[in-house]
Amino acid sequence: MPALHTAQSRVRSRTLRPVTHPIRTEKEYDTAVREIDALLDHGAPKGSPEYDRLDLLSVLVEAYEATHYPEPENPTPQAMVDFMLDQKGMKRAELATVMGGRSRVSDFFAGKRRLSLPQVQQLRDLLGIPADLLIS
Repeated sequence: MPALHTAQSRVRSRTLRPVTHPIRTEKEYDTAVREIDALLDHGAPKGSPEYDRLDLLSVLVEAYEATHYPEPENPTPQAMVDFMLDQKGMKRAELATVMGGRSRVSDFFAGKRRLSLPQVQQLRDLLGIPADLLIS
């Protein structure tokens, strides 16, 4: 128990400054994210001042991200496939066997060709993208 108390004391000593305004700058955002990480690492117990601060900072960070890093409303199938390829460290060329050749891959990413049902199923299985996001 003393180790947890010491960790909470360290977190509490860093969080004495009251939050007086929304996050306005990238520096404030980075500071808030670091503090959230520290609070999560130290397991702020529910109902504690640290937990309340964690909750407040999370709301402020979400608001900042929504304003400064908005997610696309309706990502295209091409954007979804590109994103998942990047996440898995894969290249577009690796889709040639799944999509029926390099020209079909090229046509798909150029917006000239829609995915067929078998292609949707194979991309879903290969990349883990829900089928409804691959159908435009």
